[in-house]
Amino acid sequence: MPSAAPVPQQHYQQAPPQPQQPAASDPWSDMGFGPPASSEPLGPTPGENDDLFNVGLAPTGAEAEAAAAETAQSKKPSAAKEPKVKRQKGELPPGGEWYDAKIFTPTLGVMFFKPKELTDSLFLQTDKKLVDALEDRPVVAFIVEGSSARSAGVELGHVLLKVNGIDVKNPKEASRLIKEGPRPLPLLFYVPDTKVVVAEGEHMVKYNTKETGAPNSAKDWKPKYVVIGGIIAQPWMMNMYRSKNTEQIFSCAPSQSEYDIAVIETQARRPVSVKVKQFSLQGARIQNDWQGPQMVKYKNKLHPWKYIVILPISRNPIKIASPNLGQLKPCHEGIRRVLNAQQRDRGRKNPHDATPVQRDPYSGGGYDTRNNRRGGY
Repeated sequence: MPSAAPVPQQHYQQAPPQPQQPAASDPWSDMGFGPPASSEPLGPTPGENDDLFNVGLAPTGAEAEAAAAETAQSKKPSAAKEPKVKRQKGELPPGGEWYDAKIFTPTLGVMFFKPKELTDSLFLQTDKKLVDALEDRPVVAFIVEGSSARSAGVELGHVLLKVNGIDVKNPKEASRLIKEGPRPLPLLFYVPDTKVVVAEGEHMVKYNTKETGAPNSAKDWKPKYVVIGGIIAQPWMMNMYRSKNTEQIFSCAPSQSEYDIAVIETQARRPVSVKVKQFSLQGARIQNDWQGPQMVKYKNKLHPWKYIVILPISRNPIKIASPNLGQLKPCHEGIRRVLNAQQRDRGRKNPHDATPVQRDPYSGGGYDTRNNRRGGY
């Protein structure tokens, strides 16, 4: 019996899939800022089939009924809408970077603080959402000069995530794991996408005379390491140490600067054994600050020095100088932040007191005048 002829199969050509519109993203909220400025047009844009002569006129009855039906339909819950994605607990803020470090010495040579303890120093200009997202993770708040951390590329404001592959959640846990871990010890750090504020530096100072001008000779200045606030002082205090450069303080101890020793002893709640000069900035002002730093030229110096003059309430003027403007910037901005915050506080108490506008000689922009404040080793 002859077999039936096969029935030819029909091939149907499917329509090409329509490209899906990408979900709207909010990059400003992702980076911790507020919602972006609206990009909506100011008015309705006429469609292809709209009557351009009827724009702005009242809708007809049929048009009003159609619009009401469309509005009612849009209010119905839609199953296609995706639920909002909330930030998971322990999730790091976006925009940062990671890097590996390895140490071979018994100590790392750093001090860790919680992020919320640094909102008046290193994280002074950091968005609160970013600080909250870091939770209690250990942040590098101080680095000993010449330490293994410095050699490994660790910097202030970096966040320690792992020690020998183990997650760390707070400074105390980080200190224990670093102390007990093997050598070499692998570490994982996270660098948040923020500007770290450091108001300190090597400067030449003069504070024992009543003159407000620069000394006649460069030899009349004293070298000091100047720190505004920081991790061992109140935000309105200015401390001066002999130097930040490492030197042999104790014959049986590694080379450490006097500032390093002061930080270590303060955190250990021991009396500070090094000499420190302290000045309060409460009620102080900067002489002619609207003009920016002043300049003085000495015969035996190749370049002019830039300097500022702080006028305390009841002490001699404090003159701070540096060979170039860039070196003077961190301390100058740190002092300005403290003084501007005090002016804002006085302005709230007495609205008639006007705060003078200050010129920024470093970048041409305004200063951030927020003033908020504050391990392993």
